Amino acid sequence: MESVYNLEYPKEKMEVIVIDDGSQDTTKQKIQEYIKDKPQFRLLSHQNQGKAASLNRALARVKGEFFACLDADSFVDPLTLTKMLALYYKENDPQLAIITPAMKVYQPQNVLQKIQWLEYLVIILIARISSQMDTLYVAPGPFSLYRTSVIRKVGGFDEKNITEDQEIAYRMQKYHYRIKHCFDGYVYTTAPKDLKPFYRQRRRWYLGSMICLHQYKEIIGNRHYGDFGIIQMAKNVMGYFLALSGITLAAYFLFIPLGRWTKSLLLLKLDYLPLLLQIRFRFDKMTLLLADFKKGYIVAFLFLISLFFFYKAHRNANEKINRFGWIPIIPYFAFYYLLKGIILLLSLVEFSKSKRIKW
Repeated sequence: MESVYNLEYPKEKMEVIVIDDGSQDTTKQKIQEYIKDKPQFRLLSHQNQGKAASLNRALARVKGEFFACLDADSFVDPLTLTKMLALYYKENDPQLAIITPAMKVYQPQNVLQKIQWLEYLVIILIARISSQMDTLYVAPGPFSLYRTSVIRKVGGFDEKNITEDQEIAYRMQKYHYRIKHCFDGYVYTTAPKDLKPFYRQRRRWYLGSMICLHQYKEIIGNRHYGDFGIIQMAKNVMGYFLALSGITLAAYFLFIPLGRWTKSLLLLKLDYLPLLLQIRFRFDKMTLLLADFKKGYIVAFLFLISLFFFYKAHRNANEKINRFGWIPIIPYFAFYYLLKGIILLLSLVEFSKSKRIKW
């Protein structure tokens, strides 16, 4: 609420609806205390209905030409609203329905949060590229800015979907509305700091993405939807196959050999010295001539591309690579995407069982 109040925008032109979706703590009292001397703020309080239903109730009440939402764990930069509105008027296109922000992780503390900080910077660059191709497929919950008349026309947010911010973007693309990205309109979100909430967040994201892909499967490879159907939807589907392939390769080259080595250690009652003595390092001219460098070249080439993209992501977001130290970069490249792949695999299993989770 403080970040919204501090937006560099005329206070008399703002209408702020603060939603208390059936909280069981002192949230409602804190809201009432904060807004008592702020006439542009209103409280909307009701029994728990979920995020999408709450947004629709607010959408039915707003009077402005534009409608933005902001999650309780997020904070918006004072200049962001002005930048996003300027982009609307610069484009001057009635088909432009959503402008998305550049989302960063707010004050990361531990290694997991710092890794997510790195990930979000890469996402900003991907969103900027996708915006140029009109292929954005998600409108992040923290401060995406909608044209009110358009979102009402398409029926508001889907109250049955667990990723309403992604579903509304798919629907806009289906009806041939445009979505643009404001690459310097910053909004900050608090990332999960422990594995359990991180797993829950990503499971919801992945399940929601699968539901959206299935719901809008007729768009996949469909030329009628331009680059979004041909490139983005195909990319979204291929992402699952690539993740599964990566996990399979990791299991074959890493997990299975590691399991065998662990089994040998247990048989030796954790006496690892005999195993170490069996290791032979041989390096001579013949070994060098017979070595298969093709795999190494491929891995090195892919790593260099990733590193270049990683560097460009930081330049694009006006951030230094080592802002939070060099240590998070190692697990980011070595383990993080494997962790996300495992969560994706578990989510695929849940999706195949038609298991639903509540947002």
